Amino acid sequence: MKKMNSVKRFLVTLLTLCLALGMFASEAFAEEADDGWVNFLLICNEGMNNSQGNAGNTLMVVAMHPETGKIRLCMFTWDTFIDYEGYDVPQKLDMPYRNNGPEEAMKVFNDNFGTNITLYMSLNYLNLASMIDSYGGVVVDVSRAERNALNGMVGSKKEQLQAMAARGTLSQSTLDLLADEYYLNEFGPETHLNGLQAVGFGWLQYDSVYNCCQREIEVVSNMFHAVSTSIASTLVFYTDESGYPDQVEGRRAINLDSMTDEDYIFMLRQMSPIFQMSYNNLSDDDIYNISMTLARVAYNASKQGVNIFDTVSCKVLPLEATDPYDTVAGVQGHLIDKEANTEDMLDFLYGED
Repeated sequence: MKKMNSVKRFLVTLLTLCLALGMFASEAFAEEADDGWVNFLLICNEGMNNSQGNAGNTLMVVAMHPETGKIRLCMFTWDTFIDYEGYDVPQKLDMPYRNNGPEEAMKVFNDNFGTNITLYMSLNYLNLASMIDSYGGVVVDVSRAERNALNGMVGSKKEQLQAMAARGTLSQSTLDLLADEYYLNEFGPETHLNGLQAVGFGWLQYDSVYNCCQREIEVVSNMFHAVSTSIASTLVFYTDESGYPDQVEGRRAINLDSMTDEDYIFMLRQMSPIFQMSYNNLSDDDIYNISMTLARVAYNASKQGVNIFDTVSCKVLPLEATDPYDTVAGVQGHLIDKEANTEDMLDFLYGED
């Protein structure tokens, strides 16, 4: 009897500790999110829909801080096992998106990691490719093996697009835009990729899911660089404290402390592909907040003499991502320590440098 009571006390203590850790993680996220950070979930998938029904391969928390000029991207691999209400056994992280789109993905992510993210942007590979092309492509480090694998993947994607054009479900002009000069000859640390090449590079899985996710997050972080470079060619920000910039060079000068409606419309026009290409739940106020956050991040980065890209930090989770696979009901993936991963994610997103 004493032994049984001891076991019960141990279980109660363990349950209490787990609940406390969960509450701490949730409260920590809420505190950090209220401390000036702007957060949203970025989801990209391989299918034709923006909203549901296809594999949500990319699931990334984006955190931006306008005053510190920081952007942090934290991605979970899609072979991560998570708890999913209605299922008797853990499911892979991309299952909620397959079932019911980004709203379900966001809800289940919040349930598992104690977060309270309320905003999302979801894109399919065509729209992501178009967005990247809108900002002139991206520059990434491509190895010879990656170049060869990429050409095979993009070639396959082009065949799919050509079949769609033949059926009339995709216009020839869109096909030409996305698939023009898709074959990549170059490789190396400064390789320029157009939209379709960048998406293909980000989804290369020939070596491992973890490496694939590393490539995905590299593409997205470099997309921020491309956005910043494009916007910097058309406008320059300043504040009451800094005064009117010395070098405008034909760009529109916008005072972030007293922005006019015309200034905001002009700035939003430069950022519009980010919002127009995605399926999202952003209100006009949300778009304004994200746009202003990006503007202030760019401005604060420029004050430090760096491009917005230099402020982007990236991390791939779970902590078990490079461990051998576990098997659940015949499916391979990673069983994870959720508390440890939550703590690591929050420390990365909101911790001090």
